[in-house]
Amino acid sequence: MTDFVTTYGGTLLQGFLWTIILVSVGFAIGSVFGAILAMMLVSGRRGLAWLARSYVELIRNTPFLIQAMLLFALMGILRIRLEPVLVGLVAVAIYTAAYMAEIIRGGLNSIPDGQREGARALAIGPVLQFRLIIFPQLLPFVLPASVNLLATLCKESAFLAGVSVAELTFSGQVVITQTFLIFEVWAIIGVLYLVLVLSIMALAEFLERRMMWLNPAR
Repeated sequence: MTDFVTTYGGTLLQGFLWTIILVSVGFAIGSVFGAILAMMLVSGRRGLAWLARSYVELIRNTPFLIQAMLLFALMGILRIRLEPVLVGLVAVAIYTAAYMAEIIRGGLNSIPDGQREGARALAIGPVLQFRLIIFPQLLPFVLPASVNLLATLCKESAFLAGVSVAELTFSGQVVITQTFLIFEVWAIIGVLYLVLVLSIMALAEFLERRMMWLNPAR
């Protein structure tokens, strides 16, 4: 076992770190675009809302693996040379944006319109209105669903091995071809995914306790 860790531990660790990087960066980028899509959904402008809704429904109702495969193939058709890691990052961001759009849209719709009207009556500008009134109420609503999405992304990222992204699952496949230790390697990979997801859940629980004062209903 010591020889295995010494020889192949670095490969698995590198894949584990790439999984964390892909998921965290892709989630951050996707969340920004998800917020833009959410604004389009609640804007009241039919054209913008239709475009955003079409995107959200398309991504949410097709498998992540198919999306990654199509994106990888599209890069070849367009003759755009990107590293597989970058293609995987874009795939994660695209997937995240659709789900975050719905999460944020639900949070925005949960805030009564009277609060915005009151803020406008007090001549509070849009930026200050968002920071002081909307965001403190939006965050407790969005956080639990966002954490669930982040945990899901950690597991879904395993499909990126199908497009040769050197994340944890792909690294495990490489080790298996060299050692033929199928059960042992998959067990290690499973434990690493479990540790990652449980760590996210623990962090989310800590943050929810810290911001409990923002949500009087709890």
